[in-house]
Amino acid sequence: MTKRKSPRVRIRRAIAGIAALGALMLVACIGWFVLGPASRISDYSEQGIPDGAAPRLTATEIRDLPLSCELVATGGTANADGDLPYRNHAYLARYDGRYFVMFSRWYGVEDQPGSIVEYATSNDGTTWTAPKILAEPVAGHGIIARGFVERDGKLFAWHATHTGDTFFRNGKRFANSAEHREERNIAILESEWLGDGRGWRPNRVVLEGFLNNYSPRRFGQSQMMAVRDQDRVTYLARSVDGDDSWQLSEPLPRPDSPPPGLLGMHLPDEPVVMSNEQDSAHVILRNNNTEDRRLWAAELVGGEWQEPYPLPFPSDASKFLPLELADGRTALIGNFEPDVHRALLNMAISSDASTDYGTIFRLAPEGQISGLLWRSPQYPHAIVSGDTLMLAFALSKRDISVCAAPATLEGLEAQSSFELMPRLFKGLCNRGLPKYVRRALGYAVCREHLVWG
Repeated sequence: MTKRKSPRVRIRRAIAGIAALGALMLVACIGWFVLGPASRISDYSEQGIPDGAAPRLTATEIRDLPLSCELVATGGTANADGDLPYRNHAYLARYDGRYFVMFSRWYGVEDQPGSIVEYATSNDGTTWTAPKILAEPVAGHGIIARGFVERDGKLFAWHATHTGDTFFRNGKRFANSAEHREERNIAILESEWLGDGRGWRPNRVVLEGFLNNYSPRRFGQSQMMAVRDQDRVTYLARSVDGDDSWQLSEPLPRPDSPPPGLLGMHLPDEPVVMSNEQDSAHVILRNNNTEDRRLWAAELVGGEWQEPYPLPFPSDASKFLPLELADGRTALIGNFEPDVHRALLNMAISSDASTDYGTIFRLAPEGQISGLLWRSPQYPHAIVSGDTLMLAFALSKRDISVCAAPATLEGLEAQSSFELMPRLFKGLCNRGLPKYVRRALGYAVCREHLVWG
């Protein structure tokens, strides 16, 4: 006679079966996502994009690019409040057979008085010296790193200074208006490298009243850079005498901000000069309206700014860098998956004079996961040294990482491979998830600066 199983045993088996089925369904859903949606280009609206607008992203899928990286600066000494330092604004240079990296460091709120600039060096791009102070502000000021410049065989470091509680007023009303008057001081300063035994020496004021984004780019006999004033208004600065002096354009008119939740430009920011031909310069812009999800651009034609317009190129409100690779192609590096804000860093490649970007990689740098937390790589800078691309960025505005990669499209394609973790976190950190799921996952794995911005 067959012994009947107790109801308790049957219930346990039923629960186990349901759990197994649920686990299989979860694995199937994850497999579907990482093989399908995680490879797709982020959606964006074509509303308002002019015909022929460029640069444009024409790639149809995103490929993963694993990177070998070193943490140049991490952790640190806590201040009196028990806070560890923040770091951002990394910039690279190759000079006298060595690599240099500099970055901003501060405690508490960003862009406050007391922030400093540090640097480190490396002979091979892998083993780095401990960070040292490059420049400190005078009392009541703060400074941030702004890039390296080589001139007359010498290396110079640019850093920007400010008084008050920030670089930009942003239309705020201040309790003490005397500290935030029209002419309050912001400026680009320069320090000269004197060698290992002597370090850096303050050299000169490069430009009063403005803040640059990257070091100047050379176009023919001119050097050009986009700068902003204390009201975050963009200008184009041009030098024809080796950056001894700068001529400024008229200010870029600021478009009216759209109502909340709608497409349009809000507070054009992080300007970068993409090209300059005869009397026309092309500048790409960060849009601080995160609902828009696109890069924007503006042109300076005959000394007059044209109306800014959106580009067919998805982007979060972050910083981006154009760069010429060793094979002559143009790379554009930035956070180009706006559905995860700054959780992922990308590199798009153009083979036709930086118009159509037909290849895009999702970078998978070592050290992006800390414990179970996903850390956003942001504010990138890169240089090409021979056949090597050196890339620096901040992880969650806490650590500074420097990575190496091939400097040609062929080398990048050979190094690319399927990477599971970035694809998983594209789902886990996705702002398209329901609000309660975003909050739960945010506290669990995406708890870092501006992933949920």
